[in-house]
Parts: sequence; structure tokens; C-alpha cells
Amino acid sequence: MTGDPPAPAIQGQLLRLTKRREVAIYVRYGKLWVADFIDGCGELFDPVTWIRFNCGSRAAPHARRRMAVESAVPLYEQLERRIEALHGLEAAPDTESMDR
Repeated sequence: MTGDPPAPAIQGQLLRLTKRREVAIYVRYGKLWVADFIDGCGELFDPVTWIRFNCGSRAAPHARRRMAVESAVPLYEQLERRIEALHGLEAAPDTESMDR
């Protein structure tokens, strides 16, 4: 192949969207990730760890309210670019070897 490898496809959902926070859960190169942006600063998380610290049970009043207000929606293009920036170009697997 010539030129730069194509950008990886990210398949996921925006879990939380408020004025200060965006949280996405997605699959990238076959691995599940959570990207959590607070005031524009992003961090990558293992999904189990993120859920353990951010999700309550249905019995928790704040979790019920949040579920009603912040429903999951598809990722948008700008957020996908920000997620890719968190992963960094050097972490991308060799896409040529994946095509073989």
C-alpha cells in the first residue's frame, strides 16, 4: 500500500453528554475502550474500571435521573478525531498486516 494507512473505524456510542462532560464507549481495532472528556481534557479507560467508578445501580436516585437525561447516541466525527488523538498515532497497529 502507498501513502498513509486509513484511519481506524471507531464503532461506539456517546454515553454521556453535558456542557462539561462527554463519555464514549467504543470498539477500536477489536478492543473495547471508554474515553472520558471532562472540560475538554480526555482520558482513556478500561471499561470495567470506568463502569465500577461511574455507574450506580438502578436503585440509586442519581443513576436513574442520569439514565433518563443522558441517553446513548452515536459518536460524532469531531469526537472520533479527539479519541484518535488520545490513542496517538504511534499506537496504531500495522494495518497492512491486518489486510493479509
